[in-house]
Amino acid sequence: GSAVVLDPSSGAVLPLVSLPAYDPNAFASGIDRAAWQALNTDELRPLQNRAIQGRYSPGSTFKVVIATAGLEEGVITPDTKVFCAGGGNFYGRFFQCLGHHGWMDVRHALEKSCNVFFYTVGNQLGVDRIHDWSQKLGLATKSGVDLPNEVESIIPSTAWKQQRTGERWYPGETISVAIGQGQVSVTPMSMAVMM
Repeated sequence: GSAVVLDPSSGAVLPLVSLPAYDPNAFASGIDRAAWQALNTDELRPLQNRAIQGRYSPGSTFKVVIATAGLEEGVITPDTKVFCAGGGNFYGRFFQCLGHHGWMDVRHALEKSCNVFFYTVGNQLGVDRIHDWSQKLGLATKSGVDLPNEVESIIPSTAWKQQRTGERWYPGETISVAIGQGQVSVTPMSMAVMM
């Protein structure tokens, strides 16, 4: 697990935790071969700083990006309503919601975590605008924290998929991205920066 807390006024890192951890005192006078081997072969990978090196599916926390992008791009207004009947059909496939929410505006869709609302907005935005807003919000870049080996989050785009796989982006893939699933994979640090 990992936890990151930033000072909202300055961006300073307050606590940053990655578990399981290891005792850094073991390195102070030189770590013995057996202890080093144990750390390197531990399947829980205590040497990995999960806060800046682990990438995880953000799930519904990513809906903040979709709401912001939708509002800023004029795809929705605060009063735009989408009907949720427990799921929605996009590109010949049914995508489920966790409830039957009825008519949802952005505020209530965030409050209830309505997938249908965000599937719809994400579909209207398209993956490239989602990627652009993820960058603007600090989610798709490194934080710049003064710790070694920070990795970037993965927020897909049409160019990213073409470069990575040689294939084109399919609009149906955007539906999963819109709720923080699919190819979206973020570090806890980048999620804290975005928030």
